[in-house]
Amino acid sequence: MIKVENLCKSLGDFKIEDISFKLDKGYIMALVGPNGSGKTTLIKMILGLIKADRGEIKLFDKNLFEDEVYVKDNIGFVFDSFNFYSNLKVKDFKKIARESYSKFNSKVFDSYIKKFNINPKACIGNLSKGEAMKVMLANALSHDAKLLILDEPTAGLDPVVRKELLSILQEEIVGGNKSVILSTHITSDVDDIADYVTFINKGKLVFSKDMEEIKDKYRILRGPRGEFENSNINFISIKEKKYYCEGLYIDETGREDEKTHIPKLEEIIYYYVKGEEQWLT
Repeated sequence: MIKVENLCKSLGDFKIEDISFKLDKGYIMALVGPNGSGKTTLIKMILGLIKADRGEIKLFDKNLFEDEVYVKDNIGFVFDSFNFYSNLKVKDFKKIARESYSKFNSKVFDSYIKKFNINPKACIGNLSKGEAMKVMLANALSHDAKLLILDEPTAGLDPVVRKELLSILQEEIVGGNKSVILSTHITSDVDDIADYVTFINKGKLVFSKDMEEIKDKYRILRGPRGEFENSNINFISIKEKKYYCEGLYIDETGREDEKTHIPKLEEIIYYYVKGEEQWLT
């Protein structure tokens, strides 16, 4: 479905360095990292909006720039802003979409707009952010796209709308014909729906792993300071609190006892990002 190898890009003082990952059809990949980590830049390179300095992107076993029409016809994307169509009515936006994709199905689009309870005569600029996201999602789902790419689609949405959008995504990949790349800094959104996680920080790949592997191997240990000072565990980082310390590490045995717990994705990201600081001195 998609394979990214050794992708590099310099943008002023910021660099994307040697990013590699792959995603097969029928799965959801969460692209996570702090704000400013390079997630949106990476997505723009996948979409061909920014050309990489080095590396390769294969989509559907095709080169993005050599088979641009085919590739873009099979990608559906949702960004966190819909401002460039703000003066259009929903029904007029449909006309533009119909001309943009060879497989666009107006009846499917209309069915999603009805399902999402959107007024087709409404001006896009007057829609709530949640409604605008649903219009973009309807567009992405109406031209039989094989790969859906969503950049911060739930940012600024209330929990009910966020959960609704995520449920729609899960429904769409049932059957294994579509894949999803979901870029977000709201990691709670993907804890239960992501099959894979690609984590980048400061433009560098931290890891790209199966979610089950993450849950099986990452652990947080809590205990007194002395236990950490004398430990032979290779901690990713250690956080010192008033009465105890906590440290994130990888346990190949899958240990779980009263001193350890399985961290949420948010905790893993937190410890990796803060791992550059010297907490325990």
